[in-house]
Amino acid sequence: MNGRSLLLVATAIVVALTVAACDARPQAPEFAETTTTTTTLPGGNVVTTATPTLPPTEERVTGVVREVTDGDTLTVDVAGADLTVRLLGINAPELNECWGTEAGSALTDLVLGQEVLLVADDEDSDAFGRALRFVFIESGDDVEFVNATLVASGDAVALQNGNPYAAAMKAAEATAFQSGRGMWGTFACGDDEGVRADRPVIRVETLNHDPEGPDDDVLSDEYITIVNEGYGRVAITNWVLRDESSTNRLTFPSGTILGVGESVTVVTGCDGGPQDAIYWCSDTPVWSNGGDTAIVTDSLGNVVVWYTYAG
Repeated sequence: MNGRSLLLVATAIVVALTVAACDARPQAPEFAETTTTTTTLPGGNVVTTATPTLPPTEERVTGVVREVTDGDTLTVDVAGADLTVRLLGINAPELNECWGTEAGSALTDLVLGQEVLLVADDEDSDAFGRALRFVFIESGDDVEFVNATLVASGDAVALQNGNPYAAAMKAAEATAFQSGRGMWGTFACGDDEGVRADRPVIRVETLNHDPEGPDDDVLSDEYITIVNEGYGRVAITNWVLRDESSTNRLTFPSGTILGVGESVTVVTGCDGGPQDAIYWCSDTPVWSNGGDTAIVTDSLGNVVVWYTYAG
């Protein structure tokens, strides 16, 4: 089995993320070193990782990839019929977002024209009628886990949605971020402020993702606070706060500036929080109780903040 073969799921994930004190790159939460059969996510949740059990040969659904729509959607010819497939457990940037085109190209390079094995999980399809599948490429004894490869290369975000590979892929995402791969590159989307040593030192100070009470009734108590831990003021006008999903996006309003040591709180609901809070005014919770990732991008789409937590 080669170096790309099921690296994230056939072996244990042992990730210890450290950076030198002088490195201004925001640090990812540490994924504690564990035994050869488990991995520990932030918050202490220990999840056993295991070699995926592929369907028996006689039950396998295979097809040839005919078209790639974007970084997580493709069309597969299965027995002469086209099947639109949405890759399970990941979320690639939209084509109109930073790194969207690059993510689509990465998936194209991996699978276009290839015969792939499609493996379903608990949920068969999404709201758009696309088949939700894990995608594998088999070549002799080697197996390429396409979903995981895209996360490891920085072309997709791993979703903590209960899928069996969520912990392994989120650990790989942490490594990709710390290494500046793909969309996590310091200036992956360009630099409109001239040459800088690194991205601004903005960090998550608090993320209250599960306030006491029914989720839909306590939106004013769900919030995230980010703080400027750098040495200069940072204007975050038109920066974007998002989660792992494709839908939750908040743009910071004009005039939002963080002085040295200053913080800003974004409340999910329409009230509550400190006096100078920004209100998402969402009708539903933004931050998942089962684990999520807060991402802040600058006005060009470069990632400034990456912060994950386990449910």
